[in-house]
Amino acid sequence: MTAPKDLETWLSEKVGPTYDAMKADPARAVTPDQVRRTLADLHANDDSGRQADIARAIELARSVDAGLESLLPFGPAEHLTTAEAVAAFLADADATADPAYNEHAQVLAARARAMHGIK
Repeated sequence: MTAPKDLETWLSEKVGPTYDAMKADPARAVTPDQVRRTLADLHANDDSGRQADIARAIELARSVDAGLESLLPFGPAEHLTTAEAVAAFLADADATADPAYNEHAQVLAARARAMHGIK
């Protein structure tokens, strides 16, 4: 299991900059089909003995389309422990102007309030 500090470092050094780059230039993104084709090409042309690893990666890529659930589910309501945190969360959701996301945020906020006894 990844230690929290390692996770924090990975998020700040890898995930954050990647997210920022993709947000700045969405054309950089590749589709799931492109990933599968690349993996299939690697599998077909690999002579390093890593074909089993590549085959597993292909299966994982296919499972995304089948609705693969996260192995480590994240429950945002668990981390909304104060009225201020809930208010900030709802303000952020409102700023997206996405009705579906706002509705989901309201449900999470209600769950957080019930979980933590927030009024």
